[in-house]
Amino acid sequence: MLPLGSSAPAPAGVSFYVSNARSTTRNLIHNDGFNTLFARLQVPAGSLSSLDGAALGPNDSVLVTLSADAGVYGIRLSPEGLRFATLGGPTLTFSYAKYGDLSVASDSRYADQTAYANALDVWRETSLDRWVTTGGFGAALSDITTNLSQAGHYMVAASR
Repeated sequence: MLPLGSSAPAPAGVSFYVSNARSTTRNLIHNDGFNTLFARLQVPAGSLSSLDGAALGPNDSVLVTLSADAGVYGIRLSPEGLRFATLGGPTLTFSYAKYGDLSVASDSRYADQTAYANALDVWRETSLDRWVTTGGFGAALSDITTNLSQAGHYMVAASR
């Protein structure tokens, strides 16, 4: 898992409504006086598919909560039963340019911090301590973005 640097102020969580009728973007920011980005959720109009198995219509909205994990680049997106459209669904971007602690690469199989950063992916927890990669793309040493199919627990990490 990609840890936060020791000087990183924790991002505050946020709750907001996401509507199928319009696009929504929300940021989790570090409370560092500069509003440094931690994570960004972008939800295009029409992205909400179902909640707890019930289909969502074009005018439906859902109260969503986005909260950061302590000490690492991870978030929890709830409610758990929320599913998104397969095509044109939301994206989640983690920005670790300022506070990402890439020094963990020295205790890993990666040759250096750049190799470690290039190996980072976004992972989703499928059950207690069981994770699957959702893939990721972005600028090495800066940010990583993934497409979301459902709400849940997401983490930035590299394979061991």
